[in-house]
Amino acid sequence: MGYELTWERKGVYKRFTGVVKGRDYLRSQAEVFADPRFDQLRYVINDLLAVEAFDYSIEDAEYAAAYNRGPSYTRPAVDVAYVTTDTGIVTLIDRVRDLSSYPLHVFPTLGRAREKFPP
Repeated sequence: MGYELTWERKGVYKRFTGVVKGRDYLRSQAEVFADPRFDQLRYVINDLLAVEAFDYSIEDAEYAAAYNRGPSYTRPAVDVAYVTTDTGIVTLIDRVRDLSSYPLHVFPTLGRAREKFPP
């Protein structure tokens, strides 16, 4: 698994490739929250289009949603976007949507996500 973070003027773009495990996604989340640029963050785009497999349980998704709670007190206005056409991933997002401190959006293409969150 690999992921790459690219910081932008108003947000961060995370591109995932290969086999993504829960701990990998959580590591990327922790990396964003620990960065000093988090204080100005307005959006996070999680690009999952190049993912071969998403080994991520509902428990992982619930933990990630709960993990957002602390950072949301210091930076409450952050939108989180997922770029995917994988129905399993979309189902996970839908199941934790109400647990997340941040609004969660799903887009089928990066272009659609960029319409809402330009770099």
